[in-house]
Amino acid sequence: MPQLEWQVRNQALMHQRNGDEPYTSTLHAMSFWPEKETAVGIRKLAENEFECIAAFGFETLHAGQITHNPKRDRSTFLLRVEEKQWLTKWSQLKVITGNMNEN
Repeated sequence: MPQLEWQVRNQALMHQRNGDEPYTSTLHAMSFWPEKETAVGIRKLAENEFECIAAFGFETLHAGQITHNPKRDRSTFLLRVEEKQWLTKWSQLKVITGNMNEN
């Protein structure tokens, strides 16, 4: 799907970059991502068969929220919201920081 913007990271090594203990699984690694709704992974199992996992479920993603993960610094989360221009791309997105709501 070259029309989509993808990013791949080797989660087996990301704990070193992030200063965490080694992750026990991909799902465990995703539970440390700065925002909960991006902690989604898809794996191809067979032709036309995929597995989708989400460290925090899909409820807030489907509700149009982007939520700070308290395992990571709030300033990192807010910087990512700004740098990725999520509020420009999706004007109805609700940013949930824990202490306050912004949109």
